[in-house]
Amino acid sequence: MFKRCLGGLSLATFFCTTALAQGIIFPSTGARHRAMAGASTAAPIDAAGATYWNPAAMAAMEDGEVFVGVDFLYANTFLDSAVEATRAFGSNRSDSGLSGAPSFAVVTRPENSSFTYGVGVFGIVGRTIDFPGSEFNPVLKPYDPPRSFGFGPVSSRSSGLTIAPMMSKQLTDVIAVGVGAQVTSLSIAVDPAFFTERLPSGLFPPATQGRAYWGGGYQAGVLLTPSEMWSFGASFKSRQFFERFDFNSKDERGNARPLSFELSFPWILSFGAAYKGIDKTLVAFDFRHLAYDDTKLFGEPAAEGGLGWESIWAVALGFERQVNDMIAVQGGFSMNGNPVLDTATLLNIQLPAINKYAISGGTSVALTERVDITGSVVYGFLHTNRGAILGIPGTLIEIRQDLYTFSLGLTFQL
Repeated sequence: MFKRCLGGLSLATFFCTTALAQGIIFPSTGARHRAMAGASTAAPIDAAGATYWNPAAMAAMEDGEVFVGVDFLYANTFLDSAVEATRAFGSNRSDSGLSGAPSFAVVTRPENSSFTYGVGVFGIVGRTIDFPGSEFNPVLKPYDPPRSFGFGPVSSRSSGLTIAPMMSKQLTDVIAVGVGAQVTSLSIAVDPAFFTERLPSGLFPPATQGRAYWGGGYQAGVLLTPSEMWSFGASFKSRQFFERFDFNSKDERGNARPLSFELSFPWILSFGAAYKGIDKTLVAFDFRHLAYDDTKLFGEPAAEGGLGWESIWAVALGFERQVNDMIAVQGGFSMNGNPVLDTATLLNIQLPAINKYAISGGTSVALTERVDITGSVVYGFLHTNRGAILGIPGTLIEIRQDLYTFSLGLTFQL
């Protein structure tokens, strides 16, 4: 059972692969939306923002719109570990490189209709971890008892895409509602596969032979616009249930060794407010609850082979200022809890997402009357998870990480 718990907690990190993630969930997508820290539950911002957190927000868009963009992520991730009894210490940096994720959204309203239709297509992961083997870092030393008990090189890859078709209806001048679906494709590869038991050699098998796996859920929201200055929004995203992840792995002799696990994504409740009472300025605020304790794998107790993650809250504050007819500037700040405890630091070394605070900024330029280009930068402040190796006194393990996200997007008004 201990091995199963060890594996499950280690697997948690693999899914924490998004830029400035709130656990396993992107807080934003697209250049303009990211620049405002993802605060869009009551403010549509653009097609990407309107289709991301609250489907009812599409009703507040004056025109139909197409958004096409890409987000680039660069992470500095370090793994440090030490054993006092042997005076062993090492620090290694992951060769993660630069990764990218696409974003695409369309919002359209038929003429003289109270219905608005939209679809968002967002990259949800796309990260690589590549910690080398080490002669000094106890965690990355080879498994060679009694001289060393490490894992050797540790790596992981991930890619995924969410497709979210939706619609909204303007019920009255004040109230709009929206509903939609969420369909997600997720591919993963980890080596070693800590979520299974060790081989007779003491090593863990790889889990790199899996296909893309699919999951789905639904979402619903409401938007209230009591005045020209204020709007308020709320939305609910259901849990996303995935088919079982299967891997055709092998042992040290090449014999077949099938591996599998199950997971689900959390349900999310969001509330937002937006204020337009300042000339040429939009201010938006979001508050979110992400229910990790109600998911498969992530929320299941460690004693049952789960991760024991805690549910977290997250807040985002963003603004946009129209400088002149051509240029608008955006800025934002976000913060969220960390669902993984420091005591599980060892088990979160494959693609960690431990950052809690982020600051963002961007600029939009009108290329024509109906085409805008936006660029933005998000910085996730350095954060450290620190604990003991398997709870053993006199040992230390740290994961240190800061993140940069660079985004570029084009908006076409229909």
